[in-house]
This record gives sequence, structure tokens and C-alpha cells, in this order.
Amino acid sequence: MNRYKTPPGLPGEEESHLTSQAESSAGKSSSPLGRLGGTNSISVVIPNYNGKHLLEANLPSIYAALKFANVNYEVIVVDDASADDSAAYIKQNYPDIILLINESNRGFSPTINKGIFAARHELILALNSDVQLSDNYFIEQFKYFDSAETFGVMGKIVDINGSKVQDGAKYTRISFKGIKTTLNYLPSEETSEIWLPSFFLSGANALMNREKLWMLGGFDELYAPYYYEDADLGIRAWRVGWKCYFESKSICIHAHSSSISKLKPEKVRIIAERNRITLNHLHLSDRHLSFFKFWLRVRCCIKLIKGDSTIYKAMQMFGKDRVLVKQSKKALIDLQTKYNKYFTVYDTEKYILKKTESIKYRIF
Repeated sequence: MNRYKTPPGLPGEEESHLTSQAESSAGKSSSPLGRLGGTNSISVVIPNYNGKHLLEANLPSIYAALKFANVNYEVIVVDDASADDSAAYIKQNYPDIILLINESNRGFSPTINKGIFAARHELILALNSDVQLSDNYFIEQFKYFDSAETFGVMGKIVDINGSKVQDGAKYTRISFKGIKTTLNYLPSEETSEIWLPSFFLSGANALMNREKLWMLGGFDELYAPYYYEDADLGIRAWRVGWKCYFESKSICIHAHSSSISKLKPEKVRIIAERNRITLNHLHLSDRHLSFFKFWLRVRCCIKLIKGDSTIYKAMQMFGKDRVLVKQSKKALIDLQTKYNKYFTVYDTEKYILKKTESIKYRIF
């Protein structure tokens, strides 16, 4: 697999730096609703697996948000070998949708990448089929792309009742236990003066600069079929000097893990643990990685004593992927060399702490 290589015809990228002060919206648009360097265009890419009922429920909200934003757009659905009649439903009810179909079930990263590299517009919204957008979802997000340093922005994800926040801005803590990716933070009060950095963008609703996303090679297919691919993509973006943000005024509703929740729990845990191991091997320093490996072995032994072989099986799976992990690591180093940007995951952690030190927020 070719990773992080510029697709034919893709123009060069602008230089950037994590500590730049270029984070301000500027300029005017002929449209009162938003701007993207003078143009507005979005490709919505939706991976689908047996989600006809979700498409029926959520596609109308996607079209409503796109029309409210007054942008040029296209909607791409990539069907991951569904057993239901998702494809037939789209063809009959949404003939304008670009429908791509996998011959076999491949998982999240390969499926969404198929749509990402077919996209034609300046911005790409990676969107789960179980997500419903608010009408004004895009409006507050355009300003972030006035900065050449922006990789992408995500909105606030609430539960189906709208009463509980599932995802806020992504937060992290890095220790001998590895990179923590399950933390979120929200400011205690709304603030428009500070662009809130996010450790990564949730794969459920990530609006991203297409050129930068292509440069990164999309989501790393090493993480297929699911979990941690969005965290990895965000970390890679930060490590080449591009930034991820969170916009609390952009709200969407998410019925969490509608497909994954139907799978066998043990299989899900093993794959999640394998991908967690992969993420840490790719992004921790050698010193911290040695601590993480030691802690992993301790956890594995404790689990085995209790009759739980999840971590052991995950470590075996990871061992089979070592060559691919090395290839991904080298691809990122090559991209950093190309841009002369050698940021680490620790730089991102420090940057988020610095940018949020002047505001009150809660972590959950």
C-alpha cells in the first residue's frame, strides 16, 4: 500500500508550525453563511454496512445541512458489502449520490478511503451513517479553514435524546500506560476567542482539508476493521504541523456504534487492544514505548491469571502486523522530512495544555 504519497495533480502544501498565531478568521464571503478561501465545497463521505435504516433516517438531515450552508457539494456512500438492500435504496431514492461498492467486507478505513480518494471538493466530511446533522452544522466550521495550518474540525456529538454529550474536544494524557485517547473536554462557558484544539477528530464527524488528508494517505488501513484509526490520523496531522479543532456550536446526533455493537464482544475487545498497541508503537518515543511494553506484559499476565486471554491474543495479532507497522512509521517520518516538521505526540499534548490554560473546562 502506498502511504502519504501525493496523488497525481495535487498541488504542494503550505508550510506551518504548531506555535503560529495564524488562528483567526479573516476575509469576507459573497455568501453570508461561510467561506473557504473564497470558495465553498464539501464532499460528504459515508461508509455503510447494513445501514439502510440509518440512511433512511439520516440522509435528509445531511442534505438539509449542506443546502443551509449554501455550498457546492457531493455525497459519496461507500457500501462495505452490505447484506441488506442499502445499495438498492440509494439508487432508487438518491440517484445523485455517488455509490461505490466493495466486493467484500473490508472494514472502516479501506471503505472510507475509497470515498476519500474519489472526492472532488475542497473539504471532506467523514461521516458515520448513524449520524444526524443539525441544519447549521457547517456554518461555524468554515472559518477554521481560513488558516493554512488547519487540518480539520469536528463538532459536538450528542446522544439520540440530545441530553448527553458523547464527544467533545479530544484530550489526552501520555504516561507509561500509553497514549490515552478516550478523554474529552468541554469549556465551562462558550468562547469564540479561542479555537479549541482537539487531539484528534472523531471519525464519526470529521470535516477535513482534502489536500492534507490525501497527503496523509487517508485513514491508515492497518487499523482495519475498526477502532483507533481516527486517533492515529489526528496524531499524524499534528506531527506534520497541521491542527485539529473542535467547534461546540456544530452539533450532531450519534447513535453510537450501531454496526460494531452487533459483533461478538470478545472479538471487538481483541481488535481494539491490538489497535491500541499499534497506535502506541507508531507514536511513542523509544523510552516511553519500553515502559508501555512492560506495562502491557504485566496487564497480559494479570488477565491470563484471571482466565482472560484478550491481551495475549491481541499481542499475537500485532506480531503478525509488525512489518506493516514499520512501513507506516517510516511513511510518517518521510512526510515529516518532506515538510521539515518533526513534531511528536508530546508536542501536541503540551500545545493543547497551553492553549486551554486560560479557560475553565471539564474533562470526561
